[in-house]
Amino acid sequence: MRRMFHVKLKVSFIIVIMAFLNAHSVDCIQPLFDYFATNFENHALVMPGEMLPDSLYQEQNGLVNTIKYHWTGTHLDSMNLYQSCLAHNVEERSTYIPNWKIDSTKIGKVKKYDWKSPKDRWHFTVYRTKDSVYVDKDKELHQIFYIKNDTIHEVNSWNSRNWIIYRDPNNESKCTRKSEKNLIIDTYEYEMKGSTLIQKSIKFDHNRYIKAPGPCMGGNEYTTIYYRK
Repeated sequence: MRRMFHVKLKVSFIIVIMAFLNAHSVDCIQPLFDYFATNFENHALVMPGEMLPDSLYQEQNGLVNTIKYHWTGTHLDSMNLYQSCLAHNVEERSTYIPNWKIDSTKIGKVKKYDWKSPKDRWHFTVYRTKDSVYVDKDKELHQIFYIKNDTIHEVNSWNSRNWIIYRDPNNESKCTRKSEKNLIIDTYEYEMKGSTLIQKSIKFDHNRYIKAPGPCMGGNEYTTIYYRK
């Protein structure tokens, strides 16, 4: 009996060690910059050669959203979407097939990407360098991200915001986004397991409710995205 206990203990210890060796921290600045630069208004604007999302899981006060991405190379073929609010016995499943067209050109160190979607009637133009990105929507709205002194700066035209995203001094895997008023908007934390990059984020609900929101309404939003190479 004692021998079996020692064998099980040894096996458990090996499993823990293997899990530790298989997972390691990731400096949050670059993957978070790539995330913001390629997810404008929640569209999967993926640049060639970057990590591609494999799946997403999101939960907010009982409201659950999941996405499964299907790729051929760097081309997004389709997304399986799922939403549920079990408190109200609601479950919805659907498949989204992107119909956008992407044209890309390179001028010196600047890459230009044009996304056009006749069906959804939107047009993005993205100008990208190693540490900056300028996103223009329909030549009316723009969003800028750039890295300076290990800090990501975000400038947005339609709500006049100037936010910063910085690395946690005690945890290089964790980044925090703050507003001009020093309000924490959300946090992002990264971990690499094998060839899978895992992004976990918390978007904080700063609304002041007179009455507590019911199920599937309000509250902090928790999102986990799994990326593949």
